[in-house]
Amino acid sequence: MKLGKKVLVLVAVVFCIFSLSRPVAAADKERWVVFSVKNIVNPFWKACWVGAQKAAAEYKGIKLTYTSPTTSDSIEEQMRIFDDIILKRPDAIVFVPTDYVALAPTVAKMNKAKIPVFNYCNELTGGTYETYVGSNDEQLAYENAKNVFKAVGNKGNVIIQHGVPGAITAQDRVKGFNRAIKDTPGMKLLTTQPADYNRLKAMQVMENLLQRYPKIDVVLAANDEQALGCIEAIDAAGKLGQIKVTGTDANPEAAASIAAGRQFATADYSGHDQGYIATKAALEYLNGNKVPKKVFLPVVLVTKENAKAWMVPPEQKPKPDYDKIVKSANATW
Repeated sequence: MKLGKKVLVLVAVVFCIFSLSRPVAAADKERWVVFSVKNIVNPFWKACWVGAQKAAAEYKGIKLTYTSPTTSDSIEEQMRIFDDIILKRPDAIVFVPTDYVALAPTVAKMNKAKIPVFNYCNELTGGTYETYVGSNDEQLAYENAKNVFKAVGNKGNVIIQHGVPGAITAQDRVKGFNRAIKDTPGMKLLTTQPADYNRLKAMQVMENLLQRYPKIDVVLAANDEQALGCIEAIDAAGKLGQIKVTGTDANPEAAASIAAGRQFATADYSGHDQGYIATKAALEYLNGNKVPKKVFLPVVLVTKENAKAWMVPPEQKPKPDYDKIVKSANATW
């Protein structure tokens, strides 16, 4: 064999060995992204998951799965779930903690395993994330409260229905409600009672409050599930037209209640958009693109005048403009 042919054969053999031994490029393999929710009861989390699926559908080779504690908002169960998931090494995790403090060590385990984390809804106090997507809950609650106070002439008695006490969203919303009351001297806070973001509990708490306080003008509920539960109790007591109830989330049932004149208003916490943006950020990151460190969605109030736009299920909601949002003043890099 001539020298030239020997060289060609040698080059071909080396190339084949290199091709077989090199890692498969990320674009050539299926990438697994885990999307977490706190529970499977609240429609807010369904909206988050729907938004995440819409983002994943824009990319090829993505396996998107979701996980939730079977017991709503269970800290211990979420820890166990993610201990198992970390061992299986997904390519990315889009994560909301059931408790933003207690789950920090679990996120530290994700970090140690070099699994990129994309945090949404409740910002973590420990561990490292690539992107956080959420809303300014205190400002959202403040504007929501000021809106309903104006409707009662900035004078009257107020009930605050707290959410899950350990959730940072609930804590910040109570701060916003209290700031609005402080800034409106004519509004008097009667009491603050928790209802754990649960409709049935909210109804039961409201039934007791209606017995205790004969004159209530406004109920500031931590989410729409609680607001709808309060309205059931208020309706049963024959006081539906006398008490204005606000919530947060802008889920379709709450929007329909607002359109019907039962619930007064809500604030759009937009689980659909949070799920979409956080998941899209994860997929952009996996594709080697730079992603924002934090994205805060603007405050949008839903009232009888605009409620119709929120009455559609999350599957029919338009996707947010990711590029516009991450380049806006609401995003930091």
